[in-house]
Amino acid sequence: MIRPGIGTACALWPLVAAAVLALARAGGGAQEAPARPPLEVSAAREAPDAAAYVGEALALRIVLRNNTPAPLMVPNWDHFAGTVQAGVRITGYPGEHGEAEEAAGPWEGGPFQKSDFRALPPGETVVSRAVTPMLPGKALVTVGVHGPTDEWRSLADGKAYRLENGWTGHIYATLTADVLPTESPATKARCEEVRKRLADPLVPAEQKGRLLAIVGEEKHYFAARFLRETADALPSGPMKDAAIWQLVKLAKVGTAYESFPRLLEWMVQDKTDQDIRVAIMEWAAESLGARGRVRVADQAWYIWPEPLQKQAREDIERLTRDRNPYFAARARETLEHLDSPAPK
Repeated sequence: MIRPGIGTACALWPLVAAAVLALARAGGGAQEAPARPPLEVSAAREAPDAAAYVGEALALRIVLRNNTPAPLMVPNWDHFAGTVQAGVRITGYPGEHGEAEEAAGPWEGGPFQKSDFRALPPGETVVSRAVTPMLPGKALVTVGVHGPTDEWRSLADGKAYRLENGWTGHIYATLTADVLPTESPATKARCEEVRKRLADPLVPAEQKGRLLAIVGEEKHYFAARFLRETADALPSGPMKDAAIWQLVKLAKVGTAYESFPRLLEWMVQDKTDQDIRVAIMEWAAESLGARGRVRVADQAWYIWPEPLQKQAREDIERLTRDRNPYFAARARETLEHLDSPAPK
Protein backbone atom coordinates (compact mmCIF):
# COMPACT_ATOMS: atom_id res chain seq x y z
CA MET A 1 0.00 0.00 0.00
CA ILE A 2 1.31 3.38 -0.96
CA ARG A 3 0.89 6.08 1.62
CA PRO A 4 -0.79 9.29 0.41
CA GLY A 5 1.65 12.05 -0.57
CA ILE A 6 4.71 9.91 -1.22
CA GLY A 7 4.05 9.49 -4.90
CA THR A 8 3.27 13.19 -5.31
CA ALA A 9 6.53 14.23 -3.60
CA CYS A 10 8.61 11.87 -5.75
CA ALA A 11 6.98 13.21 -8.86
CA LEU A 12 7.95 16.77 -7.86
CA TRP A 13 11.69 15.99 -7.41
CA PRO A 14 12.57 16.32 -11.14
CA LEU A 15 10.83 19.71 -11.24
CA VAL A 16 12.63 20.90 -8.11
CA ALA A 17 16.00 19.69 -9.43
CA ALA A 18 15.42 21.44 -12.75
CA ALA A 19 14.53 24.70 -10.95
CA VAL A 20 17.66 24.50 -8.78
CA LEU A 21 19.84 23.87 -11.85
CA ALA A 22 18.25 26.78 -13.70
CA LEU A 23 18.92 29.08 -10.73
CA ALA A 24 22.53 27.90 -10.52
CA ARG A 25 23.03 28.57 -14.22
CA ALA A 26 21.42 31.96 -13.95
CA GLY A 27 23.62 32.80 -10.98
CA GLY A 28 26.72 31.64 -12.86
CA GLY A 29 25.83 33.84 -15.82
CA ALA A 30 25.44 36.82 -13.54
CA GLN A 31 29.00 36.53 -12.19
CA GLU A 32 31.23 39.45 -13.17
CA ALA A 33 34.28 38.86 -15.34
CA PRO A 34 37.61 39.00 -13.45
CA ALA A 35 38.85 42.58 -13.10
CA ARG A 36 41.68 43.54 -15.43
CA PRO A 37 44.99 44.46 -13.78
CA PRO A 38 45.70 48.18 -13.42
CA LEU A 39 48.51 48.06 -15.97
CA GLU A 40 49.11 45.76 -18.94
CA VAL A 41 51.86 45.66 -21.57
CA SER A 42 52.03 44.33 -25.10
CA ALA A 43 54.79 44.49 -27.69
CA ALA A 44 55.17 44.13 -31.43
CA ARG A 45 57.76 44.88 -34.07
CA GLU A 46 57.31 48.20 -35.84
CA ALA A 47 57.91 46.41 -39.15
CA PRO A 48 56.72 42.83 -38.50
CA ASP A 49 57.16 41.71 -42.11
CA ALA A 50 60.71 43.03 -42.50
CA ALA A 51 63.59 40.54 -42.44
CA ALA A 52 65.52 40.34 -39.18
CA TYR A 53 69.31 40.41 -39.55
CA VAL A 54 72.28 40.08 -37.24
CA GLY A 55 73.61 43.48 -36.23
CA GLU A 56 70.49 45.31 -37.41
CA ALA A 57 68.17 46.84 -34.80
CA LEU A 58 64.63 45.53 -34.42
CA ALA A 59 62.39 48.50 -33.63
CA LEU A 60 59.68 47.67 -31.07
CA ARG A 61 56.31 49.24 -30.41
CA ILE A 62 55.49 48.77 -26.73
CA VAL A 63 51.98 49.61 -25.55
CA LEU A 64 51.39 50.39 -21.88
CA ARG A 65 47.68 50.11 -21.09
CA ASN A 66 46.40 51.87 -17.95
CA ASN A 67 43.08 50.19 -17.19
CA THR A 68 42.17 52.54 -14.34
CA PRO A 69 40.19 55.82 -14.61
CA ALA A 70 43.05 57.85 -13.11
CA PRO A 71 46.75 58.35 -13.97
CA LEU A 72 49.18 55.80 -12.54
CA MET A 73 52.52 57.03 -11.21
CA VAL A 74 55.54 55.09 -12.49
CA PRO A 75 59.28 55.82 -12.70
CA ASN A 76 59.99 58.05 -15.68
CA TRP A 77 61.25 55.71 -18.42
CA ASP A 78 62.90 58.61 -20.25
CA HIS A 79 65.27 58.95 -17.28
CA PHE A 80 65.32 55.36 -16.02
CA ALA A 81 65.68 52.88 -18.88
CA GLY A 82 65.02 50.04 -16.43
CA THR A 83 61.37 51.04 -16.16
CA VAL A 84 60.64 49.76 -19.68
CA GLN A 85 63.25 47.19 -20.68
CA ALA A 86 63.68 45.14 -23.83
CA GLY A 87 66.07 42.21 -24.10
CA VAL A 88 66.66 39.36 -26.52
CA ARG A 89 67.71 35.73 -26.13
CA ILE A 90 68.92 33.69 -29.11
CA THR A 91 68.57 29.94 -29.49
CA GLY A 92 69.27 27.69 -32.46
CA TYR A 93 72.37 29.67 -33.46
CA PRO A 94 75.00 27.95 -35.67
CA GLY A 95 77.04 25.44 -33.68
CA GLU A 96 74.95 25.98 -30.56
CA HIS A 97 76.52 24.15 -27.62
CA GLY A 98 75.18 24.97 -24.21
CA GLU A 99 72.16 25.86 -22.15
CA ALA A 100 69.62 28.59 -22.73
CA GLU A 101 70.29 31.85 -20.96
CA GLU A 102 68.43 32.38 -17.73
CA ALA A 103 65.83 35.14 -17.59
CA ALA A 104 67.06 38.50 -16.38
CA GLY A 105 65.75 39.71 -13.05
CA PRO A 106 63.54 42.79 -12.75
CA TRP A 107 65.01 46.22 -12.29
CA GLU A 108 65.18 47.14 -8.60
CA GLY A 109 65.46 50.92 -8.99
CA GLY A 110 65.46 53.52 -6.19
CA PRO A 111 65.87 55.42 -4.08
CA PHE A 112 63.65 57.95 -5.87
CA GLN A 113 62.67 61.57 -5.54
CA LYS A 114 59.17 62.72 -6.37
CA SER A 115 60.30 64.23 -9.68
CA ASP A 116 61.59 60.81 -10.78
CA PHE A 117 58.02 59.62 -11.39
CA ARG A 118 55.66 60.43 -14.23
CA ALA A 119 51.91 60.10 -14.66
CA LEU A 120 50.76 57.36 -17.02
CA PRO A 121 47.33 58.48 -18.26
CA PRO A 122 44.34 56.14 -18.61
CA GLY A 123 44.27 54.24 -21.87
CA GLU A 124 47.21 53.39 -24.13
CA THR A 125 50.67 54.94 -24.15
CA VAL A 126 53.23 53.87 -26.75
CA VAL A 127 56.93 53.54 -25.90
CA SER A 128 59.63 52.84 -28.50
CA ARG A 129 62.52 50.50 -27.84
CA ALA A 130 64.90 48.48 -30.01
CA VAL A 131 66.98 45.33 -29.66
CA THR A 132 69.84 44.20 -31.88
CA PRO A 133 70.33 40.45 -32.33
CA MET A 134 74.03 39.55 -32.36
CA LEU A 135 73.58 35.97 -33.55
CA PRO A 136 71.44 34.28 -36.19
CA GLY A 137 68.74 31.94 -34.90
CA LYS A 138 65.44 32.17 -33.07
CA ALA A 139 65.14 35.43 -31.14
CA LEU A 140 62.88 35.64 -28.11
CA VAL A 141 62.34 39.30 -27.29
CA THR A 142 61.13 40.04 -23.76
CA VAL A 143 59.74 43.42 -22.76
CA GLY A 144 59.48 44.19 -19.07
CA VAL A 145 57.75 47.05 -17.26
CA HIS A 146 59.02 47.54 -13.73
CA GLY A 147 57.63 49.59 -10.88
CA PRO A 148 59.89 48.64 -7.96
CA THR A 149 58.35 51.08 -5.48
CA ASP A 150 55.75 53.79 -5.01
CA GLU A 151 57.80 55.59 -2.37
CA TRP A 152 59.99 58.64 -2.73
CA ARG A 153 62.36 60.27 -0.30
CA SER A 154 62.30 64.00 0.38
CA LEU A 155 65.65 65.78 0.26
CA ALA A 156 64.22 68.46 2.55
CA ASP A 157 63.44 66.32 5.59
CA GLY A 158 64.87 62.93 4.60
CA LYS A 159 61.51 61.21 5.13
CA ALA A 160 59.91 58.65 2.84
CA TYR A 161 56.48 59.36 1.35
CA ARG A 162 54.08 57.22 -0.63
CA LEU A 163 52.69 58.34 -3.98
CA GLU A 164 48.97 58.56 -4.60
CA ASN A 165 48.03 56.10 -7.39
CA GLY A 166 51.58 54.73 -7.45
CA TRP A 167 51.92 51.47 -9.41
CA THR A 168 54.26 48.72 -8.26
CA GLY A 169 54.93 45.39 -9.89
CA HIS A 170 56.71 43.67 -12.76
CA ILE A 171 54.88 42.70 -15.96
CA TYR A 172 56.18 41.18 -19.18
CA ALA A 173 55.35 40.60 -22.83
CA THR A 174 57.22 38.50 -25.39
CA LEU A 175 57.50 38.11 -29.13
CA THR A 176 59.69 36.04 -31.44
CA ALA A 177 61.59 36.70 -34.64
CA ASP A 178 63.67 34.51 -36.96
CA VAL A 179 67.09 36.13 -37.40
CA LEU A 180 68.42 35.16 -40.82
CA PRO A 181 71.64 33.13 -41.10
CA THR A 182 73.04 35.50 -43.72
CA GLU A 183 74.55 38.97 -43.57
CA SER A 184 72.26 41.91 -44.12
CA PRO A 185 72.80 43.74 -47.44
CA ALA A 186 74.30 46.66 -45.50
CA THR A 187 76.74 44.43 -43.56
CA LYS A 188 77.73 42.59 -46.71
CA ALA A 189 78.44 45.87 -48.52
CA ARG A 190 80.54 47.18 -45.61
CA CYS A 191 82.59 43.99 -45.44
CA GLU A 192 83.24 44.03 -49.19
CA GLU A 193 84.43 47.62 -48.98
CA VAL A 194 86.77 46.80 -46.08
CA ARG A 195 88.18 43.80 -47.95
CA LYS A 196 88.84 45.98 -50.96
CA ARG A 197 90.63 48.65 -48.91
CA LEU A 198 92.68 46.10 -46.98
CA ALA A 199 93.94 44.70 -50.27
CA ASP A 200 94.74 48.16 -51.69
CA PRO A 201 98.50 48.88 -51.35
CA LEU A 202 97.81 52.62 -51.54
CA VAL A 203 95.75 52.62 -48.33
CA PRO A 204 98.02 53.44 -45.35
CA ALA A 205 98.49 50.76 -42.69
CA GLU A 206 97.01 53.03 -40.02
CA GLN A 207 93.79 53.32 -42.01
CA LYS A 208 93.65 49.55 -42.46
CA GLY A 209 94.05 49.04 -38.74
CA ARG A 210 91.26 51.51 -38.12
CA LEU A 211 89.00 49.65 -40.57
CA LEU A 212 89.58 46.40 -38.67
CA ALA A 213 88.75 48.17 -35.41
CA ILE A 214 85.51 49.49 -36.90
CA VAL A 215 84.50 45.95 -37.88
CA GLY A 216 85.42 44.75 -34.39
CA GLU A 217 83.22 47.43 -32.82
CA GLU A 218 80.17 45.83 -34.47
CA LYS A 219 80.80 42.84 -32.14
CA HIS A 220 78.33 40.49 -33.82
CA TYR A 221 78.65 36.98 -35.26
CA PHE A 222 79.44 38.05 -38.82
CA ALA A 223 81.99 40.64 -37.65
CA ALA A 224 83.81 37.82 -35.82
CA ARG A 225 83.67 35.59 -38.88
CA PHE A 226 85.03 38.41 -41.08
CA LEU A 227 87.96 39.03 -38.72
CA ARG A 228 88.90 35.35 -38.58
CA GLU A 229 88.78 35.01 -42.36
CA THR A 230 90.85 38.19 -42.70
CA ALA A 231 93.44 37.03 -40.16
CA ASP A 232 93.72 33.66 -41.89
CA ALA A 233 94.28 35.31 -45.27
CA LEU A 234 96.95 37.79 -44.13
CA PRO A 235 100.68 36.95 -43.89
CA SER A 236 102.41 37.20 -40.53
CA GLY A 237 102.98 40.79 -39.57
CA PRO A 238 101.39 43.84 -37.95
CA MET A 239 98.21 43.71 -40.04
CA LYS A 240 97.54 40.07 -39.20
CA ASP A 241 98.20 40.88 -35.54
CA ALA A 242 95.70 43.74 -35.72
CA ALA A 243 93.01 41.38 -37.05
CA ILE A 244 93.76 38.79 -34.34
CA TRP A 245 93.60 41.48 -31.65
CA GLN A 246 90.10 42.42 -32.75
CA LEU A 247 89.13 38.75 -32.80
CA VAL A 248 90.38 38.31 -29.23
CA LYS A 249 88.08 41.16 -28.19
CA LEU A 250 85.11 39.38 -29.75
CA ALA A 251 86.15 36.12 -28.10
CA LYS A 252 85.68 37.94 -24.80
CA VAL A 253 82.28 39.19 -26.01
CA GLY A 254 81.53 35.58 -26.98
CA THR A 255 80.48 36.09 -30.59
CA ALA A 256 83.80 34.67 -31.87
CA TYR A 257 82.97 31.24 -30.41
CA GLU A 258 83.56 29.57 -33.79
CA SER A 259 87.15 30.88 -33.71
CA PHE A 260 88.09 29.47 -30.29
CA PRO A 261 90.11 26.55 -31.79
CA ARG A 262 91.91 28.94 -34.14
CA LEU A 263 92.80 31.28 -31.28
CA LEU A 264 94.38 28.39 -29.38
CA GLU A 265 96.50 27.64 -32.45
CA TRP A 266 97.75 31.23 -32.56
CA MET A 267 98.41 31.13 -28.81
CA VAL A 268 101.03 28.37 -29.15
CA GLN A 269 102.77 29.79 -32.23
CA ASP A 270 106.05 31.62 -31.67
CA LYS A 271 105.41 33.94 -34.60
CA THR A 272 102.27 35.34 -32.98
CA ASP A 273 102.81 38.66 -31.18
CA GLN A 274 103.75 38.02 -27.54
CA ASP A 275 101.10 40.31 -26.07
CA ILE A 276 98.45 38.60 -28.19
CA ARG A 277 99.59 35.19 -26.98
CA VAL A 278 99.32 36.33 -23.36
CA ALA A 279 95.87 37.85 -23.97
CA ILE A 280 94.60 34.63 -25.57
CA MET A 281 96.05 32.52 -22.75
CA GLU A 282 94.49 34.64 -20.00
CA TRP A 283 91.12 34.63 -21.78
CA ALA A 284 91.28 30.84 -22.29
CA ALA A 285 92.14 30.31 -18.62
CA GLU A 286 89.24 32.51 -17.56
CA SER A 287 86.89 30.43 -19.72
CA LEU A 288 88.26 27.20 -18.27
CA GLY A 289 87.77 28.61 -14.78
CA ALA A 290 84.08 29.05 -15.66
CA ARG A 291 83.96 25.38 -16.80
CA GLY A 292 83.96 26.51 -20.41
CA ARG A 293 80.76 28.51 -20.05
CA VAL A 294 80.82 31.71 -22.10
CA ARG A 295 78.16 34.38 -22.28
CA VAL A 296 77.56 35.41 -25.90
CA ALA A 297 76.78 39.12 -26.18
CA ASP A 298 74.34 38.79 -23.25
CA GLN A 299 72.00 36.92 -25.61
CA ALA A 300 73.01 33.27 -25.32
CA TRP A 301 75.37 30.84 -23.61
CA TYR A 302 78.05 28.78 -25.31
CA ILE A 303 79.95 25.98 -23.58
CA TRP A 304 83.34 24.91 -24.90
CA PRO A 305 83.13 21.26 -25.99
CA GLU A 306 84.99 18.98 -23.57
CA PRO A 307 87.77 18.09 -26.06
CA LEU A 308 88.46 21.79 -26.63
CA GLN A 309 88.62 22.45 -22.88
CA LYS A 310 91.08 19.58 -22.53
CA GLN A 311 93.18 20.91 -25.39
CA ALA A 312 93.27 24.43 -23.95
CA ARG A 313 94.43 23.10 -20.59
CA GLU A 314 97.16 21.00 -22.21
CA ASP A 315 98.28 23.95 -24.36
CA ILE A 316 98.69 26.20 -21.31
CA GLU A 317 100.63 23.45 -19.49
CA ARG A 318 102.91 23.06 -22.51
CA LEU A 319 103.48 26.82 -22.64
CA THR A 320 104.97 26.72 -19.13
CA ARG A 321 107.99 25.22 -20.91
CA ASP A 322 108.00 27.77 -23.74
CA ARG A 323 111.46 28.84 -24.90
CA ASN A 324 110.46 32.46 -24.25
CA PRO A 325 111.21 32.80 -20.50
CA TYR A 326 108.75 35.68 -20.02
CA PHE A 327 105.94 33.80 -21.71
CA ALA A 328 106.74 30.58 -19.83
CA ALA A 329 106.57 32.50 -16.53
CA ARG A 330 103.21 34.01 -17.47
CA ALA A 331 101.91 30.55 -18.41
CA ARG A 332 102.98 29.15 -15.01
CA GLU A 333 101.35 32.09 -13.27
CA THR A 334 98.15 31.59 -15.28
CA LEU A 335 98.09 27.86 -14.52
CA GLU A 336 98.62 28.46 -10.79
CA HIS A 337 95.75 30.92 -10.76
CA LEU A 338 93.56 28.45 -12.62
CA ASP A 339 94.36 25.69 -10.13
CA SER A 340 93.97 27.83 -7.02
CA PRO A 341 90.75 27.16 -5.05
CA ALA A 342 87.91 29.58 -5.62
CA PRO A 343 87.38 32.07 -2.77
CA LYS A 344 84.51 31.17 -0.46
